[in-house]
Amino acid sequence: MLTEIPSFTVIAEGSKTQGSVSFCSQCIILGIIEGNVYQQAQEPLTLGQTGWIHGDITSQGPVTLAGRVEGNVFSSVKITVNATAHITGALVCPKIEIKPGAILESDILMRWSPESAPRKLIAA
Repeated sequence: MLTEIPSFTVIAEGSKTQGSVSFCSQCIILGIIEGNVYQQAQEPLTLGQTGWIHGDITSQGPVTLAGRVEGNVFSSVKITVNATAHITGALVCPKIEIKPGAILESDILMRWSPESAPRKLIAA
């Protein structure tokens, strides 16, 4: 009998990836990504405290940020910014939750459309 095992992707702490990456599963990023991140799934994308993304994040699912982002963040569902996060770039989605202590150097746009965010805010 086969049992379906849910898949997920982990970029481990201490890892560094250069170039854009794309996921079709739940994703946990604890390392460094120098490039854009695309998630083509309704699953959560989580940037842990040790994670650092130098590029834009575009997700069809919810995004939780606890690390550092130097780029724009787009979610079709929700963005949660935890107290340990440091974000430089626009946040674009229909729902945003920002916890006290987070550092934001951002514009916040409460809608969903990657094309709607002003790209001049930050060059990834």
